[in-house]
Amino acid sequence: MEFFTVHAGTFQSNDIGTDATERSHRATRIKMGETFYPSIRRLAVVRPFGVSSAASLPQTFSDWADFLPCNVVDRIDENNVEVDIFLSFSQTYEASPNTLSSINTIIDKFNAESTENEISWSKCFRNIFAIEANILDDDDLYLPNQARRNMMWVNGPNRQFSAAMRSITGGDFGKYDAMFLMEGDCMPMKKYWLDSLLEEAEGSFLEHGPFAMLGSSDPFVVVKFNRRIIHQTCYIPKK
Repeated sequence: MEFFTVHAGTFQSNDIGTDATERSHRATRIKMGETFYPSIRRLAVVRPFGVSSAASLPQTFSDWADFLPCNVVDRIDENNVEVDIFLSFSQTYEASPNTLSSINTIIDKFNAESTENEISWSKCFRNIFAIEANILDDDDLYLPNQARRNMMWVNGPNRQFSAAMRSITGGDFGKYDAMFLMEGDCMPMKKYWLDSLLEEAEGSFLEHGPFAMLGSSDPFVVVKFNRRIIHQTCYIPKK
């Protein structure tokens, strides 16, 4: 199932059941004894970005108007997963006023649309937060053309990923069951992509059990654990 367009790779699909309605129902809840529980009750969607991409970040959210993350009209409250957005800046907002201005544009739009009656992407999410990785400018490196000769070529994204994981799992924002890392080149190409993503994750959980990471099937991206991937924050490996 392809619901994003990216530079490389697609999200893996694990269909279960034979009927679309049945797959949707089974993927929404997991039976434990006599009670049904969703395996992912709270999801953090992390949008990492740096100084060079800060100005264009608001437009990527505006594009979601054409491809709504979820089916707002037919959502059932008791089955909903609580989803929050985290805008993860590689450096600090204090040292980058222009970046802070871009982020405030997104947050202000989110807050305004959340209270309106119009259908908007913001209604698919509970909250939006701005976090920062506090990486020094000289260390905030992403130099793909130096991958073979410079061991620090991807230092920026790697440290930013680690900082985001600490923020999500640290408890300041509550407990999350999983985190979806949605990089800047991960652009939706069909509506209800968030619903599809959650269904994929639930389907994999039902068919294969708990996972540490669930993501791209592309060979190049498989070895890069900090890209378009769902990470379970409470994963316990099987013995």
